[in-house]
Amino acid sequence: MKLIIVTIPGIGSKKPTYSQPLHDDLLARFYGTPLYGQYKIIEALPFYKTAMDKNQDDLFDRLEKHNSLGGPLSMRKFVLEAFGDGVTFEHNAQDPDSNYFKAHKHLKETFETANAEIAKHPGAQLVIVASSLGAHMLSNYIYDVQKGGGIFQSTPITANNNLENLAYLATIGCNIPLFISGFAEKDIVPFRKPAHPLFRWDNYFDKDDVLGWPMKYLSPAYQNMVNDYEINTGMYVGSHTRYWDDNEFTVPFAKRCLEICR
Repeated sequence: MKLIIVTIPGIGSKKPTYSQPLHDDLLARFYGTPLYGQYKIIEALPFYKTAMDKNQDDLFDRLEKHNSLGGPLSMRKFVLEAFGDGVTFEHNAQDPDSNYFKAHKHLKETFETANAEIAKHPGAQLVIVASSLGAHMLSNYIYDVQKGGGIFQSTPITANNNLENLAYLATIGCNIPLFISGFAEKDIVPFRKPAHPLFRWDNYFDKDDVLGWPMKYLSPAYQNMVNDYEINTGMYVGSHTRYWDDNEFTVPFAKRCLEICR
């Protein structure tokens, strides 16, 4: 095994195998290369494992039953998922019993699983694909691990969970700007670059995706951290859900994975 890819989903109810479209596409992209059959995808499921998805779905179903709000495919359901996930994640973020802590504990366990796999295959590289709100969740996780905040006030920081060995981060439909829009430019600072000498952060966004944003010019600090790539995944709201197997993302992503695994 030469490559371990951890995927982190965004808004909406995500079940296991949500990243199968990416897996299928990479299988084709890596055919005839050293990475064919030499990569593994490990899915994080922070909303699913913490029951945030279930609680949100139950709430919508209760209100839908009595008010006919348009059903599960309605714009109202999409808005609930788009903004409800973020609010629920951030609510009482300093409380050890909060969803913020629960989600980060799940991410920590996922990264430890990924690094246990890497330990079986010395030289394997760690890559993360974070979608939508998953990018914000990951950013907070790395910031907390570097500052000893959040769950790391009481949880040991180790080489298996600190992500210093992260070789490549790809964010798709990233909505971090929604969470820091009220801050002055000088106060918008990303986490410190992980120690891996090849570390790179590429951010893919579609202008039609109102929930996916460019990142590079958030602040001077972000200019030194992120590379933005505008792609076209489709029209209007639906574009936010189409990154996982869109050629304009998967082709350069696969190319970068091959470069770091030389």
